[in-house]
Amino acid sequence: MEKVKRTRAKRANVEVTETTYLPDIIKKLEELTQTEAHIGAQGDEKLAMIAGIHEYGSLKARIPARSFIGSGRKKSQRAISQLAKQGVNAIVQGNETARGLLTKIGTTGQEKTLKNFDKIRTPPLSPRYVLRKKGRRSKILVQEQQLRDAITYTIVKRK
Repeated sequence: MEKVKRTRAKRANVEVTETTYLPDIIKKLEELTQTEAHIGAQGDEKLAMIAGIHEYGSLKARIPARSFIGSGRKKSQRAISQLAKQGVNAIVQGNETARGLLTKIGTTGQEKTLKNFDKIRTPPLSPRYVLRKKGRRSKILVQEQQLRDAITYTIVKRK
């Protein structure tokens, strides 16, 4: 017996009235279905390596994972979902564009990811690294200001 795959979908309740025209609504939402906002760190190869090590950890270098993108995504889901529901209705009513909504979603996700980046506390720093910082704040990822500055969003076409 096969397991039934459970899926959840969040819906934006769009009201169709006499003044709205369904093909027009579909046309307005078409761009939204063909593009998406990606939130993450952008930079050169060195920055990509640093981001990957912090996100997933490194056994060889004994660096524990300190996920800032994945956990930032989880913390921004609720705000982005509410924004998307309101935005879809605004697009249908002609008060918003798909590009504008994706920009708002990207900005919101970026802000939440940055807040999450600043609040990372676990796992704690190794005693060796604390000594190397010589009494400076023992806040995690402080030296990676370049990594923090690289957190951004882009709007891309779906594949």
